[in-house]
Formats: sequence, C-alpha cells, structure tokens
Amino acid sequence: MTETIRVEGLHDYPQGEIFLLTEADGGYDALVYNTTGRGPCPDEAFAAIDVDKLRVEYGCDLVWKNPRRFWLMDALTIDIVGEPATLGGVDFNLLAKMHMPAGFDPTRDQSSLAYQPQQIHRTNVWEFNAGRQVHLLRSPDDVTWVMQTYTNAKSPDLTVDGLATLGDRLDLPEGWTYRTVTLDRDFAITTDGVANIVPDDLANMYQGLIDGVGSFDPWS
Repeated sequence: MTETIRVEGLHDYPQGEIFLLTEADGGYDALVYNTTGRGPCPDEAFAAIDVDKLRVEYGCDLVWKNPRRFWLMDALTIDIVGEPATLGGVDFNLLAKMHMPAGFDPTRDQSSLAYQPQQIHRTNVWEFNAGRQVHLLRSPDDVTWVMQTYTNAKSPDLTVDGLATLGDRLDLPEGWTYRTVTLDRDFAITTDGVANIVPDDLANMYQGLIDGVGSFDPWS
C-alpha cells in the first residue's frame, strides 16, 4: 500500500513519531509512524506512550520515541507506505520503512549528532508560503539547511517566536552560520528518495538544499 496525502495548515503544528526497530546489518531497520495526517499530536497522551509495552506488542527489538516536534512548513505532501496504527492510544500513519542512518543511538537524542549531516530515505514536498520566515543554517561547504521541525524537548521555553534569534542560543561549530529570512515568494523542497538532514545542538532538524531539491536558495 502506498498513498500520497497533502496536509495544509502545518506551521507550528505538533507531531509525534514512533520508530519500531529491528536489528539488521549492524544497525536497525525501522517502521516509522508519525501523527501527521491524523491530527495534531496530543502532548500528554504522546508522553504517556509506553515504549516497552509496544516492543512486546509488536515483537520488535526496540521502540524509540522521537521527542514531540513542530512542523514549520505551511503544507506538505508525503507518502503513506502502509496501514495506519493506534500506538498507545494515539493515531499514527506509517510514513517510512528504512534502515536507520549510521551513528543512530537510541539511548541519545538527535542533538548527539549535531551538525553532522545524514541521509534518510523519504519522498515528500515541503511548501513554505511567501511572507513566511524560514530558519536556516549554512555549513562551511556553502550548503543551506532549512529548518523543517523544531522541538522544545531540550529547551522547554523555545517557541516558534523564538526561532528568529535562535542563533544566539546555538553552539555553532566554526564555519556554521544561522540566519532567519522572510520569503519574498513561495518556496518548496521536493525530495524523491533521499533527504539530506542535519540536527542542531538543541535537536531541531533541517533539510539540506542538495541536488536541486529546493525551488531556490533562500539564503542568497
């Protein structure tokens, strides 16, 4: 089963993600479930999901719960690759079947890989409307990375309004720069198979404008 859905009204929209992990090839194969398309992720209900209970229920080696995040695009188009599921009382869509990237450690959050680019398999379109602020990293190799989600898991006072000055709070490595830009026209990131992603040291996640995935480079 593969179905493509488009979801609008996503800016600052809470989403939750659960990974059902099976050991394979020195790492983990994953079924990736996300609440997107099933309604905004409820904070308390998501926090209460018992990953050990899910591991037993689904017969996998490990269940990993990504900290609750907030989308920053205005709309997205994404593939659903299997049947939806209710996990711990919360409704999810199955969005990916993938092998976890090198360096993934289920005992640590994604800030442990801060500023270390990774690749994941994904097919999607992120749409940002003209007039929307986008929050960008620039790496030393002159690649622009566009924030796709932020999280307050490591910094509880972080809100969408604080992203414009987030650069003052990040521990940026030498050669990395943070910038917020207001779009003068509609902007899209279209990924057909492989997405280049990178987290910052507060576990916010960005997608790189590599191999022509961006309709233009908003850093310029």
